[in-house]
Amino acid sequence: METLLVEDFQIIEEQNRLLEEKNKSLTDSLNYAKLIQNAITHKNDRLKQVLPKSFMIEIPLDIVSGDFVRVDKKDEKILLTLADCTGHGIPGALMSMIGCTLLNSIVSCKNITNPSVILKTLNTKFKKLTGQATIINDGMDIGFCSVDLKNMELNFAGAHRPLYLIRNNTLIEIKGDNLSIGYHTCEEAKFKSHNIKLQKNDTLYMFSDGYTDQFGGEKGKKFSTKKLKKS
Repeated sequence: METLLVEDFQIIEEQNRLLEEKNKSLTDSLNYAKLIQNAITHKNDRLKQVLPKSFMIEIPLDIVSGDFVRVDKKDEKILLTLADCTGHGIPGALMSMIGCTLLNSIVSCKNITNPSVILKTLNTKFKKLTGQATIINDGMDIGFCSVDLKNMELNFAGAHRPLYLIRNNTLIEIKGDNLSIGYHTCEEAKFKSHNIKLQKNDTLYMFSDGYTDQFGGEKGKKFSTKKLKKS
């Protein structure tokens, strides 16, 4: 049996100290990056301002996240985005910053409010921005709602994300197109508009796959979309 000398313990302690310092430095950096990400994407406080009866569940895997929510208000319309970008942690967060910046230029600068036009324009802009980087074949899945408060009408378009409408205790699924934003296979993507007349007490849900893809339970299986619909 080998015997550890005092010098060996000192080396191990020093290595542990260095690892703790690096871990703290990395964690501090990620926490500050989260503040920056929250300042650009619209988190729960902004959502509550525009939609007081709304709620959001967000538990990032790696402090910063590839999912983001964006809320805008244009005259009598509320524009709500739920996006799920490729990757977790830093790569996903960078994608979310790109997506949010492009959406700002489309919605705020160009004043476009039609969801299907917004997604088509976002796809074009994203591909143009990353077009020189041939190694990148990533993007994002998005659900985009435009709610006309004056006429109580909803316009929805989705890129691989659905919208759930709960009406009279019945779930109505409005499916998005089987396309994502930014991928090489989505060169000339066109997204369908879904127009719905809203009724009193209607409840709307949008979500990323983070919730349905959680593993757990006695058998360690995915929660799944099927179970979510039954919840």
